[in-house]
Amino acid sequence: MTKNKWVLMAITSAVILATMLYGASQYSALPATLVTHWGVDNQPNEWMPKALVVYGLPLLMLAAHWLAVGTTYWASSRGKSAPRFERITVWIIPVVTVVIYVATIRYALGQAVNIRLWAIAVVGAIFIVMGNYLPTVPVSTAHQGWVGVGYHVPWQVKNPAGALKAMRVLGYVMVAGGVLMLVSLFFPPVVSVVALVLLIAAMIVVMPLSYRWTTRTDK
Repeated sequence: MTKNKWVLMAITSAVILATMLYGASQYSALPATLVTHWGVDNQPNEWMPKALVVYGLPLLMLAAHWLAVGTTYWASSRGKSAPRFERITVWIIPVVTVVIYVATIRYALGQAVNIRLWAIAVVGAIFIVMGNYLPTVPVSTAHQGWVGVGYHVPWQVKNPAGALKAMRVLGYVMVAGGVLMLVSLFFPPVVSVVALVLLIAAMIVVMPLSYRWTTRTDK
C-alpha cells in the first residue's frame, strides 16, 4: 500500500477504536447486559455482556475493517486503481461502527432510539453511494477473473465493454435498492425486509448476466 493509504487506514481504524471512549465514559451507568440485536419490529431479541459490547464490538469491527480494506487494496494492486471508490470502501465500516455503537449505548441507557430507522438509513445510504461510484471503477483484464476493484467473478474477462456494462447495471441496481430501502421507512417494518430481499435478489441476478457480457467475444 502507498503511504496515503496507510494514513487513511490508520485514521479510519482510530475512528473505530475511538467509540470505546464513549462506551467507557458511560460504563458505570450501563446495565450488566446490553441489547445487541433487534427484530424488524424494533423489539430486542439478543443480549451480550456489557464489557463484551463496550470493548469487544469495536475490536470486532476493526478486524472486519482490516479484512475488507485489505481485500480492496489487494484487488486494486492486481489491476487498475479506483481511488474514489476505494476511499468510500475504507469509510464504510467506521461509519457503520459509530452509528451502531452509539445507538446501542444510548438504547442501553434508556434513551429513545429508533433502531430500524438508523439501520435502514445507513444500509440504504451505503448502497446508494457505492452504486453511484461503482460504474466509475476501471475494468481490468490483466488478471483472470478480476473486474475493476473488489468485484470478483470466477471466469476470464474477454470483453471489457461487457464487464463495464455489468458494473454499470450493478451500480444502478444498488442505487435503486438503496432508495427503495429508504422509502420503506415510511411503511410497516415488513416492507423494509421485502426491500432488502429484492435488492439482494436483483444483485444475484446480475451475476449470470455479467458472465454473458464479460465472456462474450465481439467479432
